[in-house]
Amino acid sequence: MYIKISLSWYDRDDNNRRNTSVYYTSHTTSDPTVLAKEAAKVDPVTYSAAPRNWENLTFFHANGHSTLKNTIELLDCWSSRPDFPPISIYSSDAGSNDTYWRHLRDGRPMLNVQYHSGVFVTPPIYGKMMLETSAIVCPSISEGFGHYINQARAAGALVLTTDGAPMNEFIDEASGVLITGVGARWNWDKTIMGSGTEFNVEHELICDTVDRVLALTPAERSTRAANGQTRYHEQQAYFKAAMAKFRRLLRQELTPGRNATA
Repeated sequence: MYIKISLSWYDRDDNNRRNTSVYYTSHTTSDPTVLAKEAAKVDPVTYSAAPRNWENLTFFHANGHSTLKNTIELLDCWSSRPDFPPISIYSSDAGSNDTYWRHLRDGRPMLNVQYHSGVFVTPPIYGKMMLETSAIVCPSISEGFGHYINQARAAGALVLTTDGAPMNEFIDEASGVLITGVGARWNWDKTIMGSGTEFNVEHELICDTVDRVLALTPAERSTRAANGQTRYHEQQAYFKAAMAKFRRLLRQELTPGRNATA
C-alpha cells in the first residue's frame, strides 16, 4: 500500500512546485587511520602500527551498540571453529555479551576470540588496530551509509561483508570477499522501500566466507584489499569534486550575475 501511494505522488504533475532538483555527490567517510599516523609522529611507541600480515591472518570486528552489525552470528561462527585465526571483537550490546558468555558456559572457551565488552578505545588507537589487522569482518544485517565498511576499505584491510545492498555496493570479489547465500528479510512493515534492506546472515555463511579467505594466497588477499582502498580514495575524490562544483552552483544561484570561482 505504501508503494502505491508513493508512486501516485511521483506521477502527479504538480509534485515539485518549487522546482527542487537533485544533485548527485556520492558520499565519503573519514579515514580512521589518519589520526593514528599523526599520533605516531608524536608518540611512536604507543601509536605506530605493526606491519599488516597477509600470511598469518588476524581478524577484527567492532559494532558498538548496534545489533545490525550481526555480532551474535559472528561469535557463533568463531565458537564453532577453534581452528580459525584470532579475531578481536569490540562490542557493547547486551545480546552479543550474552552470546559470548553462553558459549563459555557451554564449554566452548573460544581461545581464538579476544572479546572486549563495553570497551571504547580512542580514535588513534582504533585507527591503529584497523591498520594492523589483516581482515575486517562486516557481516551486516543492514547498513545506512556503510561508514564502517568504508573505514575498513580506507584502512587497507581485506573486507568481508554481506552480499546485499548497500554492503555489496562498496565491496565485490575484486575488492574484498562477499558473504554469499544470504536471504532478504521480510520488512515491508518497516519501510516503504520494501524488502531487500535487511538480510539474514547466518553464522554458517560467515564461516564459509572465512574459509574462502583462508584458501586465498597472501598475494590475492593483499591485492583485493588494495583494490578496496583504491576505490575508497576514488570515491572520496569524486565526492570532493562534486561538492566543490555544488558550492559554485549555490553561489551562482544565491548571487546571480557574479562569477563564483571558489
